[in-house]
Amino acid sequence: MSISKIKRIRINNAKPNMILAEDAVSDSGVVIIAKNTMLSNLNYDKLESNGIEFISIFQKEEDLGNNFNEDIFLENKEYQTLEDRKEFKNFKEFYKNAVKVLEEKFDDIVNNKVLKIDEIYHIIINVLDKVNSKNDIFYYLVNLKCLDMHIYSHSLNVSIISHLFGLWLGYEGEDLKNLTVSAALHDIGKTQIDNNIIIKPGKLTDKEYEIMKRHPHIGYKILENFYISEEIKSGVLMHHEKIDGSGYPIGLTGDRISKIGKIIGICDIYEAMTADRIYRPKFCPFEVIRTFEQNSYEFLDPDLLLVFLQSIVYTYVGSKVILSNGKEAEIVFVNQSNLSRPIIKSGEEFIDLSQINDINIDHII
Repeated sequence: MSISKIKRIRINNAKPNMILAEDAVSDSGVVIIAKNTMLSNLNYDKLESNGIEFISIFQKEEDLGNNFNEDIFLENKEYQTLEDRKEFKNFKEFYKNAVKVLEEKFDDIVNNKVLKIDEIYHIIINVLDKVNSKNDIFYYLVNLKCLDMHIYSHSLNVSIISHLFGLWLGYEGEDLKNLTVSAALHDIGKTQIDNNIIIKPGKLTDKEYEIMKRHPHIGYKILENFYISEEIKSGVLMHHEKIDGSGYPIGLTGDRISKIGKIIGICDIYEAMTADRIYRPKFCPFEVIRTFEQNSYEFLDPDLLLVFLQSIVYTYVGSKVILSNGKEAEIVFVNQSNLSRPIIKSGEEFIDLSQINDINIDHII
């Protein structure tokens, strides 16, 4: 097997058929082209128009001659499955510990009335620091097995996704911290709900659902007397509100819902659908994106949702997938007008899923 190396080059030295070894990211944190994507004239123009000056590309060792510098080359481990990769194993262990730490912080808040914002924030930052590229986190999260501590793993995941969403929106400083912490605490009210309801494997009864719907208000009451940003509290209270008034616990509409609540609400739905649950297996991210596209613009903020979908879909470019016909493929290009139906490469064949209806992406591998 030929081992590839990673080389950082100026964009004006890029050539067709080069493969990106790392995400090409704009100054605002948006992934312009994901790693493992083959360069073409089309996406080269996209890099240039977004002000990308340098990219990292894979280069075969036999093509390097005797002049390569070991300091700027890294061994390519893309041939390994994710489960076999050392960095993923290390991430998984660190992640499990972070979930336990977050559970301890919830207990401190509820029982000991102690809330340290910076400690909550750094749980999430430390997890993100364990990945080479922040956008790898979506690939990692979708491949983590379901954990027993659902409230805490879900809260951690929603906070991670909300943090990245905040970066896509240009958040920084205290605004980014408030969003990240509010997302981490958004389900703290569930700690006061009967666990038999929380982990029930089947559909909730009407009575049980009414009890479950209390958790945003319970969470707000837990945080009410802490001297923390009102933005944090509003995210906890409003993350299930919908702009058409169909949400809970208040039934707010439009701009009466805080922006932080709208952001967390989108991330909450995405995470819940792409994670394993006791009562159902996880959905493929592209199936979730399709659901958002078809059914969600009326009750989720359309401007925020579009930014989220456009940004998150690019994190999966270069990912290996299994199709509904059982074949393996790679996502190579995003259709802006149909985000859930990208262009894929299966073997030597390029397939535009937006032009056909009988093949779907079944799952990401």
